[in-house]
Amino acid sequence: SIYLCEGQPKPKDQYPVLFTPQPTETSYGGIMVASILPGRPGNLTAEQEARLQELWTVTLRVFGVQAPDRPEDVEDQLQPGSGTATPDKKSKKKNSMFRRHKEDNGGGASADQNDKYGQGKDFQQVLATQDPEKLRNAFWSMVKHDHPDGLLLRFLRARKWDVHNALVMLIATMNWRMKEQQVDDDIMKNGEGQAVADSSSSKAAVKREAEDFLAQLRLGKSFLHGTDREGRPMCFVRPTLKFLAGVWNIIKGWLDPVVASKVHFTKNLEELERFVDKSHIVKELGGDDPYEYHYVEPKAGEDEKMSDESTRQQLVDERARIVKEYEKITQEWIGDSQNRARLQERRNDLAERLRSGYWQLDPYVRARSLYDRVGLIQGGVIQYYGEPPNAPKDPAAVPQNGPPFTEHRADDVD
Repeated sequence: SIYLCEGQPKPKDQYPVLFTPQPTETSYGGIMVASILPGRPGNLTAEQEARLQELWTVTLRVFGVQAPDRPEDVEDQLQPGSGTATPDKKSKKKNSMFRRHKEDNGGGASADQNDKYGQGKDFQQVLATQDPEKLRNAFWSMVKHDHPDGLLLRFLRARKWDVHNALVMLIATMNWRMKEQQVDDDIMKNGEGQAVADSSSSKAAVKREAEDFLAQLRLGKSFLHGTDREGRPMCFVRPTLKFLAGVWNIIKGWLDPVVASKVHFTKNLEELERFVDKSHIVKELGGDDPYEYHYVEPKAGEDEKMSDESTRQQLVDERARIVKEYEKITQEWIGDSQNRARLQERRNDLAERLRSGYWQLDPYVRARSLYDRVGLIQGGVIQYYGEPPNAPKDPAAVPQNGPPFTEHRADDVD
């Protein structure tokens, strides 16, 4: 859930709130926790599973990993817009499905009228210029501790289960992470500690960029803290925009109607309490949670494991072996309808090994952040109310009015 707070309002001031509602059915420690929602791993219809298998087939093909065709669903062509595959054995090139779609529309722009951000064009360029193995590595780097199915399903849901559009969005996103933002090679690798070092740089541009970055962190322009009534983590954002509700009327026209429908504005504390229990609303918004944001500066030596190349490589190699096995079992899962349930169990086992293995690898590839220092991230355990990692564990104590430790769920990163 994302909550936007204009300035630092008094309890009765008006302030906008953005949030994403989800249905809930169960309770954990007095906090409502969502059951497995439709369209997620473990809760797929037969049709949704078929779309997932189709997306895996074309995704592996783009990565240079040959997946077996499913005669009833997947051949060499994927008909854009329908979410289903159609046979066409005349062309075997990995991007032939998209070339044909372009030709069918007179060689002009993509027929997908929802491609407002040029993702189709980016996709064509990526296929033409990027090595398939680099794309494969970028995908598995993006998976991190997530269930691989969960990652693909997000793109399917975002594109209304259209496999063609989901693949275009997936590859465009990977390209953005890999080439434009360098999420793993720069942001995650260097982190806040590098920004502190750069703030003393003799290069004016480097120094200014680092100082501006650190200023945002120290001011708390945005921060993660607590959970709402659904048990979902909350991100508080303090925008400088005035009349945000009016601006929203313009912005929402740029978004998918389904996304826009999830955004709601509240005008006072009473309305906010519909979504967040008062005990979980920070005092600056009129609630009872005493939490105040304070930036904890990077500590000397907190990233020392990043320099242990030997251990990192061992963990990377082990993860690569699991990935290869997951791809192999996924190929079997796509092609063997008789043993699909057994193969899915095997895939889930491998996904769990990837998840637990990532957290072993994490301190060797990701610089520590504020959320490690305050105890929100604790080696794979996510505590949304924070607690110093070395603090004594008192079962009777609840940190900062928060609920008991809860397991991090896939939907928390949806």
